[in-house]
This record gives sequence, structure tokens and C-alpha cells, in this order.
Amino acid sequence: MFWARFCFSKEEGERYREEIYHLERVGDLFKEWKEKDKNKELYDKVTKIKKLTVIELEKLLAPALEKESYIHLQLANPEIDRNVIAPFTVQDSKSGRESRTSEYDLKRLFKKILEDTNWWLMTDGVNYRLGVLAGRLRGYGNEENLLKLVEK
Repeated sequence: MFWARFCFSKEEGERYREEIYHLERVGDLFKEWKEKDKNKELYDKVTKIKKLTVIELEKLLAPALEKESYIHLQLANPEIDRNVIAPFTVQDSKSGRESRTSEYDLKRLFKKILEDTNWWLMTDGVNYRLGVLAGRLRGYGNEENLLKLVEK
């Protein structure tokens, strides 16, 4: 009758499965707390990041870009994926500025403006054609991706 001790009714088996599930979730919660405690500095930086919407991003960028002679900022329809990707175009109104210089200055400007936000200029950079610069910005929305952004 040794095996009889381990026979459960359907209800007891279901209750046992639920308890195991809850114990596993509690274990996951402790792992998460331990991870956050271990990387407290990174998580503190994540909480300080300004989480901007697309509209707020445009309101932040337009005046700052205009001061540096980049006008008519236009954000195209954003692509929604794990993150938000917002293609943009802007026009260089400073006559005589070389294409390479214009691209470099715009990249540097984006890096400065977006430094403490959840947005980043994508690695494909900025392209210049006849005074129009185009590129893409990536917006990070969840904590995991923001951690990666802070680590950069």
C-alpha cells in the first residue's frame, strides 16, 4: 500500500498543481528582486529616464533642431514592433554646410538632445540628399529594453 499514499483525487491533484505553480512564481519574484538589488544603479538610471511619447519627442526635437539650422522636422508613421521606430526627415537650412558635416552635426545633436530619454538614433544613422536628411529613431518602452539602453 506504499503507492496508495501518492494517489490523489482529481481535486487534490489540481490543488497540488496550483500550489506548485504559485511557489514557482514566488521563486521568480525573489529572483527578480535579487537581480534588481544587484543592479540597483542601472535600475535607478532607468527610473530617471524621460519616457517620451512620439508627440512629446517631436515637441522636444523641433525647437532644438531649428536653433542649429535644421528645419521642417517631420516624423513619419511610426512602426510598432517590440519598440517604436519613427522615421524622420529634416532640412538643412544652413547654406554652405557640407553633406558629411551636416550628417555628423545632426547625429551629434540627436545624441545630445535624446541623452536622458527613451529614444535613440538608430545605427543606420542619417542620410543626406540635396539638403534633406533622413533617418530613424527608436523608442524603447519596456524596462528590459531601457536597461539595455542605459548600459550603452
